[in-house]
Amino acid sequence: MECEQFGNSKLLVLDGGFSSQISCHAGTKADGDPLWSARFLQTNPDDVFHTHLDFLRAGADVISTNTYQASVEGFVKHLGVSSEEALDLIRLAVDFAKRARDTYLEENDGTSRRNLKPLIAGSVGPYGAYLHDGSEYCGNYADEISSETMKEWHKPRIKTLLESGVDLLAIETIPCFKEAEVLVNLLKEYPSAKAWLSFSCKDDKSLAHGEDFQTTVIKCWEANPKQLIAIGVNCCTPKVVSNLLRGINDGREQLIPLVTYPNSGETYCPEIGWIDKDKIDSIDKYVHEWLDLGVKYVGGCCRTYQEDISRICASKVFGVSQKKKERDDKMEKLVNENEELKKVNLIVTLEKTELKKEIDKLRDDKFSDYLMLMRERDARYTLYHENLALELKCKELVNSSQCHQYNEEQGDPVILRIALDRCREQLSATQSKLKKMIDDYSDTVPRREYDVLENKHLELNKKLDTLKTEYEALDNCYRRVVAQKKNLQGELSEIKERCRELERAGTPRPQWEICADFIAGGRDRWWQLAQGLSSRDILMVLLKELGPAAETEHLEYFDGLGTDPAIPPYLRYEGKVRNLRLSRRELSIVINDIWNSKLENGRHVPMQDYVTQYFEERYAAAGVRAEWAYNVCAGARNALDEPQLRLFCGTLLAALSEDVYWAHRDAYHALKAELYRHARDGETLTLEEFEKVAKSSFPLKSEVDIKNLSDVVRKQLKMKINYNVVNLDNLFLENEEGFDRLDIARELFRQRQLAQDKYIREIVAELGGKRASNKCISVDNLKRAFAIVDPAIDHIRMERNIRWAFSDQTSELNSISPIPLRTLVARLAAGNIERVGPRYKGVYRRTFYK
Repeated sequence: MECEQFGNSKLLVLDGGFSSQISCHAGTKADGDPLWSARFLQTNPDDVFHTHLDFLRAGADVISTNTYQASVEGFVKHLGVSSEEALDLIRLAVDFAKRARDTYLEENDGTSRRNLKPLIAGSVGPYGAYLHDGSEYCGNYADEISSETMKEWHKPRIKTLLESGVDLLAIETIPCFKEAEVLVNLLKEYPSAKAWLSFSCKDDKSLAHGEDFQTTVIKCWEANPKQLIAIGVNCCTPKVVSNLLRGINDGREQLIPLVTYPNSGETYCPEIGWIDKDKIDSIDKYVHEWLDLGVKYVGGCCRTYQEDISRICASKVFGVSQKKKERDDKMEKLVNENEELKKVNLIVTLEKTELKKEIDKLRDDKFSDYLMLMRERDARYTLYHENLALELKCKELVNSSQCHQYNEEQGDPVILRIALDRCREQLSATQSKLKKMIDDYSDTVPRREYDVLENKHLELNKKLDTLKTEYEALDNCYRRVVAQKKNLQGELSEIKERCRELERAGTPRPQWEICADFIAGGRDRWWQLAQGLSSRDILMVLLKELGPAAETEHLEYFDGLGTDPAIPPYLRYEGKVRNLRLSRRELSIVINDIWNSKLENGRHVPMQDYVTQYFEERYAAAGVRAEWAYNVCAGARNALDEPQLRLFCGTLLAALSEDVYWAHRDAYHALKAELYRHARDGETLTLEEFEKVAKSSFPLKSEVDIKNLSDVVRKQLKMKINYNVVNLDNLFLENEEGFDRLDIARELFRQRQLAQDKYIREIVAELGGKRASNKCISVDNLKRAFAIVDPAIDHIRMERNIRWAFSDQTSELNSISPIPLRTLVARLAAGNIERVGPRYKGVYRRTFYK
């Protein structure tokens, strides 16, 4: 995504609170530190990189550099570095963000998940953050610090960020207009730079320093509209954002793009930290309201994490279900309107038919009136000419008789009276006809209104046709789903009936597999003893194997081992301990609860000490603690054929490294997270996609291993041959026995053990092979073997493996004494020893074992 996308109308998602998310990696918080999260640039560089990567994986379109509280003066004062070294730390912050973006793009190379390149924003915090007195949330320093001092303080960091290649600047948490004006004018010295400007506000109207928020926004925008891509607010509660932004663009021809990334809404108390978490709504609940106000950039600030950004990205699609409901409501409304218009159209059509009939009737009547009027006109013309003839005749008579009986100018009174009477008669008749025409045509619809209604009717018919097409498509989809449901219900009924028939037809047999829980060697040895024997013979074998243990008292109790310090602390007890006869399922539930509790509370504590602590916390009575401890240990020893129980037993007896379990657990959850991230609908994907994701998650696995994982998935989900859709919720559905009871987890552990065995065999071959089992191996010999077999191994992992193999965690490596190869191999086999990268072909050689 290039900088041209600043003008894109699409919503861009920003990252969340950097100091909050990095605490998940660093294990410590930045609260109270004068450099805040900027100190991690020197102390925890890898955690800075992974924090950026977390937000990119969550869906952020823009990530900000870890330079909010970074400054030359701050680094010099609190880290004791030079000015140039301080600038190098700022450049390093940009490099971390770029490296995270490159890693993210490589992870999604060739996929359709992302078609945009994320942007990097250089974070520019206020002058008050450097003071480390909370003044960025009140802005009081603006009354004492001059504008020139602020400019000279900001300029080195802004210049370094732009020269390091950030895509834009994030000028944020500015509490006062004075500092905002300085930064907007300073931005003009770098004409090609772009930036957004966000303020710190104390309520829903004013900046932290007291200036009116909306007035300040308009002034800053008009001061530099070409370089500012958005203006808004950050680090405030989400509840006040809408009131702050509402009305900014009212009456404006050129709208101001808006940006907001508030905090979680919690309240910070200096004495006890963040409070009121249970009284707030997540940020994604407000996203649609902000979009209506013209917000183009949305993210999170303090106390927002990777999960909050994921939820904002999910809300970014503008609520698919809500839009679907609105469309359905609109469709229903249009259908109702269409029905009403149909009724209106029918009434209008009937009225139109009646009016046509009346018009035809009126045309006939008016044609008769027209003929009558034409005759009347002709009569008037005739009367007029007769009147002229009479006047001429009168004049002739007057001239001939020289009679002056009437006034010539006024005319003959008799003739005038006759003409006046005729005109009155004609006027009365005409008025009567006009009144009749008005009464006859008063209810007639004008042509213009008729044309408008006709056009509206045509448009509604078109919309109705479109809605009918959509309705038919949805109806077909619904029918297909209903048909599939009926088929599945039919298959389910058939399977249930078949199960009932098998239960009725089956002959009851003794459950001999239960005996495996009481035989030394577990299930494998029991089946070897019982294979091919009758029930009577199996019973005799069982009694023979139990021997003294078959006695009732021995089956009911264990003998306590005493309280000698050499005995493990969880087994120190005198007297008899009741045998609870735990089933394998009960045993698995207890062991899984121990692992989960240790993950939350005591991963660093040795397993023997933690098991003692675990039972002490749950059971106050020493006898009850002893019962559970003895039964769990005895059950684990008798079920060594189960990988889950064998691993726990080996860890408890210190025969295996506990890191083997944690590495297996991390690999399982990493695969699960990647599969859900690549799922199209968040729940399902195809087997081909599963294999592709598994290969990317475990690049060292062979095609055969990936195929075996795919076969296990098909078997676990009982998928039909021609069906290849994997339901992730069903695949990773765990019960109280733990994740490692799932088939896919068992297969991952099996492949891990095989890969470790192969890796150790290659190392043994480099050290001389089985024939040199008595040969003493030094640290340098083992280093060389690791370097040849696994060239990608780093120094930290190599040193950890060497210290485990030589059982020495404190001495200098050069001072560790050599040990025999057979002892070394046994230690390696019991540790968390994994290959880091493939072996180079140039040093590969085939090794034969006899």
